[in-house]
Amino acid sequence: MMRIKTELGELAARVVPGPPQVAVLWHSMFTDSRSWDRVLDKLREHRTLVLVDGWSFGASEDLNRVVPDFNDVCVQAAADLLEQVHDELAPGAVDWVGSAWGGHVGLQLAATRPELVRSLITVSTPVQAPSASMRRQIRLLLPVYRVIGMRGPVRSGLLDGMLTELSRRTDPEAVEALVAPMSRANRPAITRTIHSGILNRKDLAWAAARVTCPTLMIATDDRGEWSPAECAQTTASMKDASSAVLSGSRALPALECPSEAAALIIDFWARTAAVT
Repeated sequence: MMRIKTELGELAARVVPGPPQVAVLWHSMFTDSRSWDRVLDKLREHRTLVLVDGWSFGASEDLNRVVPDFNDVCVQAAADLLEQVHDELAPGAVDWVGSAWGGHVGLQLAATRPELVRSLITVSTPVQAPSASMRRQIRLLLPVYRVIGMRGPVRSGLLDGMLTELSRRTDPEAVEALVAPMSRANRPAITRTIHSGILNRKDLAWAAARVTCPTLMIATDDRGEWSPAECAQTTASMKDASSAVLSGSRALPALECPSEAAALIIDFWARTAAVT
């Protein structure tokens, strides 16, 4: 386990040994690094994996305040993480794989610190700022969650938003990957992280326009906030980017369709290696 000192407190990261090239994986909001567990066996054959837990999740420290420019601070923390990766694992740029929250961090990191990112994969990562309806939903959810936790309308609303009906009905392991991280005793800290990461999230079109490394943006066919068409339109305007669509998933394809998600990631890595 790596421990990384940052402005917002220590981040924890699991290291899964593999070949010398390093890939960093940063999870979505509402879950933690265990959301990658179903793709690890396949990905570790191709990269050494560094699995980050965001603040208030997993083994990382709790966030003690709401942060206005949250993604900016996340990017600086990512740079601190990569400095430690260079010291402890391997020098050189990494392959970044980010789901939603982690995708936002990777997108801005690749735009502003291009020497650190060899390739970028974003998974279910809207580039635009949250819609007004999304902000309303989160503002309604957070105070209720602080009081009752992961129960009743909070539980059903979160699972409905993140997983397909089929997964909610037939895949208790996928459900647990959301319920467990959100059922911890540190609800005020989790609330601060969600507020910072969603309500304070800004449009990242400027970052997408500046990214020069090979990039793959993965959308799903069941998430209204980030449609396959929006994803394809964004990558069409980027220097070296492509889009892909995974079916049968809402916000967490690494949980809901892990074989297909892993295949997309591995194929992209192979293609970028052939070019470079």
